[in-house]
Amino acid sequence: MPAQIGGKTYSNGQLILGGALVLALINWFIPWWWTASYSFSGVDGIAGYSSSTGIGGLGSWSGWLGFLALLVLIVLFALRSFAPQVLPALPAADYLIYAVGGVFILLMVVLFLTYAGGANYSGPGGSAGISIGFFIGLITAAAVAVGGWLSKTDAQPATAPLNFSGFNQTPPPPPPAQ
Repeated sequence: MPAQIGGKTYSNGQLILGGALVLALINWFIPWWWTASYSFSGVDGIAGYSSSTGIGGLGSWSGWLGFLALLVLIVLFALRSFAPQVLPALPAADYLIYAVGGVFILLMVVLFLTYAGGANYSGPGGSAGISIGFFIGLITAAAVAVGGWLSKTDAQPATAPLNFSGFNQTPPPPPPAQ
């Protein structure tokens, strides 16, 4: 069901896409992988230390690539929503850019687990594993792709097409009359 926000009607796809983009941006700074270490000594194990740390979405090269793609999609969504005449018509439809961008971000989140994470571990002296941020990253990336695909029926903004012919060129002269 479309929603009226600020005098503008947003489709379900746009609502899902906008919400998923905002949540994904916030989630990129939440730990996706955590490690904890602890040691107890002294009488009855009372004294000791413990430490824990986490790696967020920017903890690997795949996280950075996904973050850059996310920023591009956020800028495109913001410009198309609030200033549609600023960008010219793009070579692909907006829904396709959002859907492919969401799938790319999803792939980068999965690669994060492969390269930055590793195997879960829990044993004497420490533990390590996937944090909730990783799962939120999977869900928001899938929601970006789904929201982009659901906005397939939305009208493209009426903008001028890209012109690669150059600037300030004069038209060719008419052919001679016969």
